[in-house]
Amino acid sequence: MTNLFILPSLLGDSVLTTGGIDQYKDEPSVIVASPRVAPIFEDLPHLERIISIAKKPWKKHWLDILRETRGTSWNRVFDFKGSATAFVLKANKRYIWTHRADLVHKVYQVSDCFGSREPLAPTLWISEERLARLKPNRPTLAVAPIPGWRGKQWPIENFITLLKTFCKTYPEAQVAVFAAPHEKEFVEPLLNALPKDQCVDTIGGPLLDSAALIKSSRLFIGNDSGLMHLSAAVRTPTIALFGPSNEKIYGPWSDQPSSPHRTIRGEPFTGNVRQTKEDTNCYMTALTVSPVWEVVKERWESLATSTQQYEKLAV
Repeated sequence: MTNLFILPSLLGDSVLTTGGIDQYKDEPSVIVASPRVAPIFEDLPHLERIISIAKKPWKKHWLDILRETRGTSWNRVFDFKGSATAFVLKANKRYIWTHRADLVHKVYQVSDCFGSREPLAPTLWISEERLARLKPNRPTLAVAPIPGWRGKQWPIENFITLLKTFCKTYPEAQVAVFAAPHEKEFVEPLLNALPKDQCVDTIGGPLLDSAALIKSSRLFIGNDSGLMHLSAAVRTPTIALFGPSNEKIYGPWSDQPSSPHRTIRGEPFTGNVRQTKEDTNCYMTALTVSPVWEVVKERWESLATSTQQYEKLAV
């Protein structure tokens, strides 16, 4: 029988469920996800199909979900939207997300929903063909400068200053810029500011191709965003820039004894700011370029040394 996974609408939240989904990767799976999220599951082993459902007014998208799923007897239903749908469907077992107010990392919360006492580290499934096709021929710094909400946006001018310094310091390297197609206009100033031979514009490409390139990159830097969680899930050392959200809950996850990731914030965390479209304030202005550059420089050179040592041992 097949397992059904009804996933959150946001990319980051869905990435954080992948460690649990991985426990069932050898069983047939059907994924229900938003159009933004659905592509990251294209290479999931034993995937039967992806049901891509866009949000509709008056929650009419739930009628679409029911229409696509109610005719099947499921082995397990995992509902990470916390809806009543799982109770309507035929299933041997049901796992339903409930909101938690405790301040533990979201990975622990997700793992608990899967019935696991141990944290289930997020992961992504990327085919060898895709990885080979997207493997860069230069050391690559992956950059995701646009979050889903302006309040978490480190000013684009700061990214420009940081990355121009990076390109000048490491002329042998390249910068790969990642963003959603509708964010292109916000990223244009950055793309135009970097040397053409050191800038890779990935915007508009397949999301799983972006994941493959991020996986092959030496280092990733970005705001608290879905792509930041994606980077951590593919085990790329990640620098996450935080402001109005809590890194203890949403920081880049690592299951390694010594985490390769770093989080940086400009001022102490004082509490989550409610994310609304009406609030267009930026809460990241206190974080200056200098401390971020110091971490980027240290991580880039440290990782370069580690790579060289590994290559010598492999020979």
